[in-house]
Amino acid sequence: MNTTFHNLILGTAIALGLVVSAKADTYQAAVAEFTAVHEESGRALGGHVWYPTRETGAPQQLRGSAVWQVESAQPDARIAPGVFPVMLISHGMYGNSLNQAWLAKALAEVGIISVMPNHPGTTSFDRDPEQARMLWLRATDLSVSLDAAARDPRFGDHMDLTRVAAAGHSLGGYTMLAAAGARHDAAGFAAKCADTPDRPDCAALAMWRVGEDEADLADLQSDRSDPRIDTFIALDPGGVQTFDAESIAGITRPVMVLGSGRQDMLDQDVEARALAAMLPADVVTHFEIEGAGHFDFMGVCLEQGYAILAKEEPGDEIVCAQGTEHRAAMHETLITTIRAHLASVWN
Repeated sequence: MNTTFHNLILGTAIALGLVVSAKADTYQAAVAEFTAVHEESGRALGGHVWYPTRETGAPQQLRGSAVWQVESAQPDARIAPGVFPVMLISHGMYGNSLNQAWLAKALAEVGIISVMPNHPGTTSFDRDPEQARMLWLRATDLSVSLDAAARDPRFGDHMDLTRVAAAGHSLGGYTMLAAAGARHDAAGFAAKCADTPDRPDCAALAMWRVGEDEADLADLQSDRSDPRIDTFIALDPGGVQTFDAESIAGITRPVMVLGSGRQDMLDQDVEARALAAMLPADVVTHFEIEGAGHFDFMGVCLEQGYAILAKEEPGDEIVCAQGTEHRAAMHETLITTIRAHLASVWN
């Protein structure tokens, strides 16, 4: 862990009056499932909402796993009195709405509601290439989920829609940038991938045939921004090179870019560093987290997780590399950093 960086962020957060300890229990964390539907296409969404509660019953694990350390919370508890800011969280390629539960739980404990949809076609259990091809709908998923949560009688009256943030990991970083106003550039991206077809972003979009059908281009390259979102947090983002540079330069709301110091999956010069360089200097904050790997932005693995994946899903074990104590320590730094950023925007 970068001690100097951690102490700097910690001091900033304390000065802003924000609770910063990852173990802070201002509230208990509660979690509930939600559903939403795109009115135009009928695209159905499901996912989780994490929120603060004053109930003190025994927390329960969301579900069992042989690989992942599963977060616990108060299931379907009554939300705490008050009105709370909102975080939208977008998972990465073939991830799901539980991947950043560690972050959502930590935010709920300090009074922030997190809305976390599963993106059809690019989730752990829904790998439909036809849905994945419609990449432009990922950003709209966030807007539709926010609308649904705001109408939900369990949460709606407690959501402060004047304080809304969005965060996304990996492909979720692409999603978050589209929600900020970045515009996909199909021809430009194809030219960039001509000499690097095996690069992760090039290979993924080619697999899904994104932008290959001219009938898709108007939707793919359309503005998917949501003006309700105050600030955006890119967690080791992927897909930066898909965007028109001028559209990124035109983003006016604060963006924090958190890159992985280990660079074990994504080339930082192509992704996080490139994004930070394209964004206006007065809106961007860029930290490369020393020692962090791409998958440290996901959940903590159990001790046996790496071996299980190596045996049952060879190649996937990378998601649990240094995934136990080291990852938990990375989460401490990330939680502190993200809380401090939100405080700087909202306070």
